[in-house]
Amino acid sequence: MALMIKGITGDLKSHFARIQPLMCKMVPFVAVLCIISWCFVSLHSNFSRDDADSEILNQAWRLANGQSIYHDINTPPFAFAAYPPLYYALVAVLLKFTGLSFYPAKLLTFLSALSIGAAFVYLSRIWKGTIWNGLWTAFFIFLIPAFLYNAVRSHAQMLALALSIWSLVFFLRNKPAATVVVSPLLAVLAFYTKQTQIALPLAMILFLLFRNRRWLIPYLTTLVTAGIIPFLWLQSATGGSFFRNTVQQANLDYNTLQIPFILLHHAGPVLICIILALSISWNNRKLHQWQAMDFYLGCILGTTIISLGRIGAHGQYVIELIVVSLLYLIYRTDFPFLKRRKALIALQILFLFLYVPLFIFVEEGLGNIASYRAAKKIFPILKEEPGPILSQQGSFALFARGEIYVQLFHFTGLSRVGQWDQQLLLNRIEKRIFPFIVTEFAIDTDDLSADDLERFTPKMLDALRANYQLHKTIAPYYLYRPRQSVR
Repeated sequence: MALMIKGITGDLKSHFARIQPLMCKMVPFVAVLCIISWCFVSLHSNFSRDDADSEILNQAWRLANGQSIYHDINTPPFAFAAYPPLYYALVAVLLKFTGLSFYPAKLLTFLSALSIGAAFVYLSRIWKGTIWNGLWTAFFIFLIPAFLYNAVRSHAQMLALALSIWSLVFFLRNKPAATVVVSPLLAVLAFYTKQTQIALPLAMILFLLFRNRRWLIPYLTTLVTAGIIPFLWLQSATGGSFFRNTVQQANLDYNTLQIPFILLHHAGPVLICIILALSISWNNRKLHQWQAMDFYLGCILGTTIISLGRIGAHGQYVIELIVVSLLYLIYRTDFPFLKRRKALIALQILFLFLYVPLFIFVEEGLGNIASYRAAKKIFPILKEEPGPILSQQGSFALFARGEIYVQLFHFTGLSRVGQWDQQLLLNRIEKRIFPFIVTEFAIDTDDLSADDLERFTPKMLDALRANYQLHKTIAPYYLYRPRQSVR
C-alpha cells in the first residue's frame, strides 16, 4: 500500500511538473480576465458593499468640501478619519473634478497596484538581468484574491503598500541619495497613508544596524525628521485630534484567537509561495547571510501576524506579506521557473485558477450583485424624505445625504472599549431623528452575524426595536421607519 501511494504521488508530481510551463504561460491571460471580471462585479460609482470603502470616501469628500476629517468624536456626525491624510487628500483633489463618486478613489488604488507590478519588473531586471520573472509575477499577483480584492477598493492600503515597495526599490539602489534620502522619505509617505506601514523602515533599520552602520544615522535622521514635521503640524492644525483619531481611537478590540483563521482565509490561497519564501530565508538564517530582503520578509511576517488579531482585520492586512514573499522568491530563485519545484508551482497556479473564479463570482460576486440590485431600488426611497440616515451600509447614507452620520463599526467598537458614550446615539434613536434605518438583518431576530454584532450593541438594538418598525425588505437589506411614520 505504501509503495502504491508513493507511486501515485510520484506520478502526480511528474504530471504537474510536465504541465507547469503551460500553466505559467496561461497566467497573464487568466489574470487579465480576472481583473476585468472583478471590475464588472465590484465597480459602481455610488455603491460599495465594503463599508470601509464608503467611510474612507466620506472623509475624502469632507476634505474636498473644506471640512475637517480629524475632530472630536462626541458631536455629530459621528465619523472620523482613522488613517493619516495622504490618501484622503489625493482622492479629495480628484473629487473636486468629478464630484462624489467611487471611481476616482478606486482608480488611484488600481494605479497603485499597477505600480507594485512595475516594481516587480524593475527589481527583476536588477536582480536577474531580465524583466520576465517580474512581469510574470506582476500578472500572477492579480490571481491572488486578497490582492485582487484590494486592487480596486476605495482604501488607503494599496497606495501605502506601493509607497513602501518603492521605498525598498530606492533603498536597494545602494546609493547615498537613494538609500538614505529618497527611500526613507517614501517610507514616511507610506506611513502617512496608513499608519501600520512600519515593516519596511523597521527592516531597513535592522539591516543597516547589522550590515551597513555607516548609513544608519543618515537614514534614521531623514526618517525621523520627515516623520515628525508633518506630525507636529497635523497635531497643531487639528487641536490634537490627529493623534487621537489615528492612534488612540483607531485601536479597537483585539482577539488573538482570530489570527489563524484570518491568515488562512486571506493568505491561504498563496500559502505555497509564502512557505517556500520563508523556508528559503530560514535556510539562510545566519545573520551574516541575511540581506535587506530577508529582514523585510521577517519583519512583515511578524507585523502581519500581530495585526491580524485586531477586530475588523481583513484581506488588506496580508497583502504586504504576499507581495514581499513573491519579491523574495524572485530575489532568491528563478521564480516561477524552479527546476526542483515545478510541481509545487503548478499546484499553486492550479489552485488559484480554480479558486479565484469562485471568489469573484460566488464568494464575493453573488453578494455584490444582489446588494447593488437592491441599492438601485433603495436610493429612490431614501430620497423621499430628508434627514440623517443610520445605515449599516455606508454607501446609502453617503450617496443619499452626502455624508455618513455614524460610522457604526468604529463607534460601536469605541463604545465597547469605553472610548465613546453610545448614549449620544441612543438619544437620537429614541428621538427618532432618523427617517430611515437600513440594516442587513431583521432587528427583531437573535440570529446576528459577526458583522452585525460588530456594528450594533444590545442597547442600540433595544432602542431600534422600541422606536422603529419594518417599512420594507429589499433583500439583503431591511428598511425601518419611525413607528409613527409607518403607513
